[in-house]
Parts: sequence; C-alpha cells; structure tokens
Amino acid sequence: MSDRSRPTLERRQQWLIALRVIVVTLLFGGVLGTAIVGERPLDGFTPRALIGIIAAAYAASAGFSVWLLRSGPTVWSARTQVAFDLVLTTMLVYLSGGAGSVFTVLFGVTVLEAAIALGSGAARVTAALALVAHFGLGYALVSGVVPPPPDQDPRGYALDVGELGFSFLSNGVALLLLSALSSSLTERLARAGGRLEELEASAARLAQMNADIVGSMHAGLVTLDAEGMVMSANPAALHILGLDSDRDLLGTSLTPWLSDLTHGRGETVGRRADGETVIVGFTQTPLVRGDGGSLVLFQDLTEIRELRAQAERVERHTVLGRLASGLAHEIRNPLGSISGSVQLVREAPTLDEEDRHLLGVVLDEVERLNELVTTMLDVGRTPNAEREPTDLVRMATDLLAVARADSTLARTRVELEVPESLHAEVDANRVRQLLWNLLKNAVQASPPDGRVWLRVAGDERSVVLEVEDEGPGIPEADRGRLFDMFWSKRTHGIGLGLALVKQIVEMHEGTIEVGEGRHGGAHFRVTLPRSGSAVDSTNA
Repeated sequence: MSDRSRPTLERRQQWLIALRVIVVTLLFGGVLGTAIVGERPLDGFTPRALIGIIAAAYAASAGFSVWLLRSGPTVWSARTQVAFDLVLTTMLVYLSGGAGSVFTVLFGVTVLEAAIALGSGAARVTAALALVAHFGLGYALVSGVVPPPPDQDPRGYALDVGELGFSFLSNGVALLLLSALSSSLTERLARAGGRLEELEASAARLAQMNADIVGSMHAGLVTLDAEGMVMSANPAALHILGLDSDRDLLGTSLTPWLSDLTHGRGETVGRRADGETVIVGFTQTPLVRGDGGSLVLFQDLTEIRELRAQAERVERHTVLGRLASGLAHEIRNPLGSISGSVQLVREAPTLDEEDRHLLGVVLDEVERLNELVTTMLDVGRTPNAEREPTDLVRMATDLLAVARADSTLARTRVELEVPESLHAEVDANRVRQLLWNLLKNAVQASPPDGRVWLRVAGDERSVVLEVEDEGPGIPEADRGRLFDMFWSKRTHGIGLGLALVKQIVEMHEGTIEVGEGRHGGAHFRVTLPRSGSAVDSTNA
C-alpha cells in the first residue's frame, strides 16, 4: 500500500466502523424495540440473539478501532470488517423471516461497504458471497436443515417454491445491479480521488515552494491588509527589524517600524526592536486580489550606504593624495634652493645680528615647509607596510623623550602608561609617525600646563595605542570629517596629519576610534593586528 493511499483507506475504514454502529443501533435496536412494544418476552431466543448481535457489533467496532489505531489501515482489516458485516446481515435475516425478510436489502449495503473500502473487485466478490449466503440460508430453512427460531411462528419461514424463487431472483438481480453500479461509481471516485490527490499534492508542493522562496529571500517581505495591518512577514523582515518572532508584528501597523511608506519605490528610516535606526529601501505595491491590501518589499541599505561613503572617501583621498604629491614635488626643489641661498647669505661677515636672526627665522619656516612637503609626499604614496618586529614600549619611550626635548611641546606634561614590554610586527617608521602626529595634536589641543596620556597595551592578537588630552574635545558633528585631507579647524593646520594617521591605520588593517576622554578632552584609540600573519589570514 502506497503512502498516498494510506490516508484514504484509513478514512474509508473509519466510515465502515461508524456506519456499522449506526445500522446496528437503528435496525437491530428497532427490531428489539418492536418486540418490547409488542409485549414479547425478552427472555426468548430472538431477543437474546438480537442483544448478543448488538453487543458483538459494538465490541467488534471497538476492536476494529483499536486495530486501526495500533496497526494502521490495512487491506486485511477492511476485508475482515466486510466479512463480519456479511455474517451480521445473514444472522439478522435469519432472525427476521429468512429468505423473505425485509432486511435482505442489507446485503446490498454490505456490497456498497466493500466497494467503498476495497474497490470494484471486492464489491463483485461480496455480491457473490451475499447471494450464496441468501440462497444457502433460504434453502436450509425450507429443507429443514436449519430450523427457524424457536420463539417465532414457523409459518413465517414456510415459503413455497414460487415465493422462494422470486425472493432469490429479485435479491440476486438487485445485488448484481448494485455491484455493477457501485463498481462503476467506485472506479470513477477512484479516478477523481486520484486527480484530487494529485491536485492536493501539487498544491502542497507549490505552497512549500512558495514558503521556501519567501523564507530564502534576503529582502524583507511583508503583506498588509486594507487598514495597513501586518498579515505576514518573512524571516528576513524579522531580522532587519530585529525581531525574534512575528508575534510582535502580526496584526499591528507597520508605520512604527518603517515610517513614511508610500506606494512605489523610496527610502525611509527603519526602527529596530533594540531602538537602532537603519536606512531602508522599499517598494510597496497593491495585492492583485484587489481588496486594498498591499505588499512591502524592503532591504537594509545601511551597510551599502557606509560602503558607498567609504568608497567615495577613498576616491577623494586618492585624488587629493595625487594632488598633494604633485604639489610637494614642485615645492621641494625651490625650498632646497631657498634654504641653501639663505644659509650662504647668513654666513656673510657683513651681516649684523638682527639680520642673522631674521634669516634664522626664514630657515625655520623653510624647515617647517619642508616637513609639510614630506607629509604631503607620505600621503600621496601607495600604502605598503613593511612589517618587522618592533618594541612598541621602547618606541613610545623614545617619542616621549623627543616630545620633552621639543620646546614647543615641553609646556605640556606627557604621562606614559605602558607594560614592561610589548612587541608587534608593524612598520616601525609608519607607526612612529602615527604616534607622533597624535601626540603632537594632543599637546597642541591641551591648555598650558595641561596633561596628555600616551598608553600602549595589547593581547595575543592585537595591540592598542591610545592618546588622550585635556583639550576641548572634538564635537560629534566634526568626527565624520576628522580624517579628510585638507580639513582642519586649527588656524595653522592644513588637515594632513590625521589623514596620514588614518592611512597608516588602514595600511595595517587596523581600526581607529575617536571619542571623549575621561578628562573631557579628545581620545584616540588605535587597534592594530599584533602580527602580519593575522592580517594575511584575514585577507586570504
């Protein structure tokens, strides 16, 4: 028996059990009730036999139900039920007049049961067995082989040859016609049922495929009714909105989650369950069934926006880097000539001290311009970290000594917080320049007699470099442009120092964070991979 036919056979056997209980209750109980109303004694053979048949029918129905629950539907269980009903009908016919009984029509009911439960072939076999049972019972009663019930009038069972023949002929023709009709109807029902099962299976496959497609989408899909209430939502929609299940979404308005929804395409602000906001691109279209409902398809564009902004920044930095490199090359040569000429003039014996002082100022400014040109060249170079084992604690200590020796930086106290030793594979020159730029900016931003903290820490995978000052801090609105080239809010700054810091951090596949320090000033936190192999495995 195939898995497809198993539910059908089970339903048919359930109908057999229910039909048996109904027939036994109505017909057998009706006959028994007639005997009671007619004041016939209940201790006679016929009432006792009817009570026994009713009890047997109920017990058999209960047994067949247990069989069906434990072993499932089988052909043998259906055959057993049909055979039991055939015997039950034969006994009722015997108790109600034999071959001339009005209950011979129940043989036709048994044929219908066989056709429904087992098909056309079983219906023909059951019809033949019913004819044999009817003919055999009638012949046995007429010939005296089987006596009539002892508590009934024998004259009701005494049929002449004509009456007996008419009963056999009419019942036989009825059973044959009923067998043919039930076989035809059963075959048609089987074909219709097969087509119906195929349609149900096809509908189930389509429903499953639709559920798989909707569940596999990376975009959120929500259906709304005419009032704008959510009717369904796919897993991607729940993920974008930060929901664990659809219980908090179904039956509610989508407006608190996605504001400013309009028919067509657009972008809006989405609110997640944790309060975070995201940029969402959506498309809202009406449902084709025309009841006023609509379908909303949306996607989180936050990451795409960030990648786009990052690509724009990289492109802008590349263009500005090329411009800075070109300008630096054009400026460096005249600066060398100016510096050499001023040095020669300064050594002339005819100059007085004031002139030498002025020329010294010129040389200092030329040196400052030269440092600026060097920074512009560094920004314009293609990033390429030449990693080598470096003692970051020693590097920080050396930078602290240089800062204290610098007259412009000595006014601020720099406090060093480092472990005993910390090594990492980095580009030593680049990281030194990174720390120097951050340290110099922190000193310049701090008030007179202020403090600056330089911290170095790390674990097995990364190192952390922190610089914190006591200056006014960096407003939240300015942090997005802080690392752009040629952007600076200082009077004497041109916006290349922090751009170079950002470039060095990205060169090492690290990150840099800007925030507010514990003392109210700016706080820069740089995180770099401790070894070059960690970066290489990340890029692999």
